[in-house]
Amino acid sequence: PDILNCCNNAKCFLVVYSLFSMVAGTMIGGLTNTNISTLERRFGLSSSQSALVVVSYDVAFCILTAFVTYFGATANRPRLVGIGSAIFGIGAFVYALPHFLSPLYKFGDSTLTNSCSPSNATNCLPTDQGLMKFMFVLLFGQLLLGCGTVPLYTLGVAYIEDSVPKNSAPIYLGIANAASLFGPAIGFACGGYILNNFLQYLIILGYAILFSSLLTSSSDPRWVGAWWIGPMAMMTASWILVIPLCGFPKQLPGTGQIRAERKSEVHTNSKEEAENSELENSLKNFPTAVMRLFKNPAFCFLTLAGCSTGLTVSGGSSFMAKFIQNEFHTSAGTSAMLAGAILVPAAVAGHLLGGGLISRFQMETPAILKLCAFSSFLVACASPLLLLRCGNKAMAGITATYNRSNLTSGCNSNCNCQTEFYNPVCGGNGVAYFSPCYAGCPESSGYINSTIQVYNNCSCLGVNETAHAGVCEASCFKLPLFLGLALFMVLLTFISHTPAVVVSLRIVPPSMRSFAIGLEWLFLRALGTIPGPILYGSFIDSTCKLWQSKECGTVRGSCWVYDSAGMAVTFMVLSIVSNLVSTLFYSLSWFVYKPPLISTETENEPPSDINSIPMTNNTGKKNTSEE
Repeated sequence: PDILNCCNNAKCFLVVYSLFSMVAGTMIGGLTNTNISTLERRFGLSSSQSALVVVSYDVAFCILTAFVTYFGATANRPRLVGIGSAIFGIGAFVYALPHFLSPLYKFGDSTLTNSCSPSNATNCLPTDQGLMKFMFVLLFGQLLLGCGTVPLYTLGVAYIEDSVPKNSAPIYLGIANAASLFGPAIGFACGGYILNNFLQYLIILGYAILFSSLLTSSSDPRWVGAWWIGPMAMMTASWILVIPLCGFPKQLPGTGQIRAERKSEVHTNSKEEAENSELENSLKNFPTAVMRLFKNPAFCFLTLAGCSTGLTVSGGSSFMAKFIQNEFHTSAGTSAMLAGAILVPAAVAGHLLGGGLISRFQMETPAILKLCAFSSFLVACASPLLLLRCGNKAMAGITATYNRSNLTSGCNSNCNCQTEFYNPVCGGNGVAYFSPCYAGCPESSGYINSTIQVYNNCSCLGVNETAHAGVCEASCFKLPLFLGLALFMVLLTFISHTPAVVVSLRIVPPSMRSFAIGLEWLFLRALGTIPGPILYGSFIDSTCKLWQSKECGTVRGSCWVYDSAGMAVTFMVLSIVSNLVSTLFYSLSWFVYKPPLISTETENEPPSDINSIPMTNNTGKKNTSEE
């Protein structure tokens, strides 16, 4: 039909590709990062354990990417992207399953945690047994999500680059990358809204009676939002996109002519030309194809630079919402939306600006590599700005007053308090206490506005001092300044992303582009985006000042209170080191890059396969198997 023929072009594929990228970005870059602190609280996970859930997506991507791109290079690439979309939907469904399979959320007992009483010693609070198993369900869902996006970010990118003229490719790729970052914008905004509107959704499921009179504010540290709604929506959206993706042909009209008119920028060694050989897409030739790329030093250094950048981008973005929540004392939902306000607009602008600079100034490969090195160096120089923070709130036994690092003091030693459930109260002295029990408070003496509990006669407070439920408010005006400076740093970080992709496609033979992108993604995941969240999570755990004590003190749960200064220093040091390493590798890639000996050489190989890779011998003449 004519209407279908009208859609058989690169622009229409870019639209559908971008929609799938937005769905993937919403789920992976937005909702997953938004829900980290919520899942930690709901299932009793540490930051290191939640990091394992996050990186399982990258593990699946890392394992499959080289094989999918090698054997899928000669297949119908849009159809493989469509199959990936279907798998992605299954992964989103599995990721949401723990909400429906887990028992009701327990956040404390009004008697045992709210009162100072010697009888507390005889009542060891039971906890939900077996919640840890749901971490593995989340992990499996992330694995499926990673499997679904392998064709999207490898075969899809190569398909676009093959189908448009050389000067238009940076713009197309910039739009595609920018579209993938609109997804996190949706994820952070919607995820933050959902987390701040917990009760409305639970009323639908019949939980309102359980929670409505106990948790009335998203600022309550025990608050758990309706994190599962986003993944269910992404499941639906990804399944809808399967049909249009599978409808595109193996090769778009005009692709062959576009490829024939291009000038080669493939890296070559001026002293030694590679020998001619014919590689079929078979398992026995797979190592040979890998070695071909490893012998390209510019490609290797460029990949290592991407690994270093990916480490700080993946780790920092995964825990950015948690960083804001801890450093500036915001709720989980608000910090998620603020993190999205930083990451998404700056990342989109960086992608578009990077692609626009290449097209505007007609940059060749050496100039692009210099741009990447310079932007990474600027990010390293700006990293000390991460030390801008509000500091820890005063909490008795942790950051203020009696025995730092010990909640128990003479005023509450007879109360037999427990640390399983965090139920803070704010004293009239401006100091917070872990619970009414640790403040030495008896039963509540009344309410403010019928919702906020008030306590009198608390033994740890001064004479005539009262306490009320909730954390103490702290005045700090540094958050807007931090958001502006962080926006600038993220912009600089992502300026180099699209240029780096363009260089990766230019410096390898056209017949190996899909495979080169796949191999590059493998190392980016293995050395960058997989260790990134784990490294950040481990360092964040090391700054914890108070852990949840579960099952009568025998099991450690999630962290209740972090050291503000320690977390800020951790983010700064990791950012400086990784960006300086990226600067070094971008510079080395520029230094070793050698343009083709014959600049007018055209790229007239068959579309993106490894069946035939014409090379030349040392005399400059083509070798053929028939000679």
